[in-house]
Amino acid sequence: LALARARARARGGMVSTSGDLSLRRCGLKDKTVFLLESKKLRSSYDVLRLTALDLVQQLDVSLGEAREILAAVSSRVARRAERTTALHMKEAEIKDPRSVRTGLETLDDALKGGLRAGTVTELVGPPGSCKSQMCLQVALFATLPRNLGGLDGKVLYFDAENHFRAERLVQMAQARFPDRYLTVPLLHKLLGRVLVSQLSSLSHLESLLPSLEKTILEHDVRCIVVDNIAVLARTEYAIDETVRRQEVLGKVASYLKRLACAYRIPVVTVNQATATCGREKGGVMDMGAMKVRAAGGAEEDSMGAALGPKWAHYINTRVSLAYDGSEGRGLLSLVKSPFAPEMALSFSSAPAGVSEDVNAAESVAPDLLPHLSALQYLW
Repeated sequence: LALARARARARGGMVSTSGDLSLRRCGLKDKTVFLLESKKLRSSYDVLRLTALDLVQQLDVSLGEAREILAAVSSRVARRAERTTALHMKEAEIKDPRSVRTGLETLDDALKGGLRAGTVTELVGPPGSCKSQMCLQVALFATLPRNLGGLDGKVLYFDAENHFRAERLVQMAQARFPDRYLTVPLLHKLLGRVLVSQLSSLSHLESLLPSLEKTILEHDVRCIVVDNIAVLARTEYAIDETVRRQEVLGKVASYLKRLACAYRIPVVTVNQATATCGREKGGVMDMGAMKVRAAGGAEEDSMGAALGPKWAHYINTRVSLAYDGSEGRGLLSLVKSPFAPEMALSFSSAPAGVSEDVNAAESVAPDLLPHLSALQYLW
């Protein structure tokens, strides 16, 4: 019990390496859980803040029963450290793969199966670079049955910009798997597996964090998508509220990462690319196509991901995207990953979603080529 409380203090309220545990995961009887929740004690942290005497007074139970409750909860939180080997970790991944495919074969192969379970992947790029299309595509693959390369589960999809379109998801599914999605019941099953939550602010997302674990357990969620975290952060807080913004961002990122690790699910977030124009007059940045036009010898624009270094520390994998609508082609770059070296590929957007442009594997669109080096520094 002392160890559990010490971990709670050290983690600022989170009492487990896998996050604050719901009472239903603490081995308590349903009657006890109901009693605790009726007193607004809904998590392991809520219970471990109290002494046995506190529980006696609040729950009207005996001292022995109060101590049993504390012992049950603390035994689940303060588990002994477990040692494993790299071989055991690899065997577990092979036995029960949880990575979600993106539909881009070169990227999936580089990441050894897709966006890795237990990690946070960030899609970053300027507006119109197919980030939301990629989110829909990942959601589609997460819902697919195992025999089609999917995770056969549900997706928790947070939509901050009202970019989610059910009809676009159906279009992708029918274009990629024309032999499967032929009937209305199958399409309804597909759409029923994507749980969409509209977000109004970063504070709104923060308020939903305590309920995420329950949602994951009740709905068998196999993937979480947050589109777009940067919009939430940059529109809610003023310039003089940067410290508060970073504090909330850190809390959100930390919680998402803990959930990813605890339940071995991939988490996908969307960020924006920011640009600083050259010092000389005449420098123009086309954010949609990610191209720079500079007159009079202006310096090239430098680009970087928004939200700062604190957010970046929580990201395991970063994928940058740029898309030239006039050419109908884009450039995807894997710029940060503990699983693969840097790589880039050309893509196009079609009814089937974001597809690898195999014919252009050795030829990048001229308007995008100058930015390949800039994209490498997004991390």
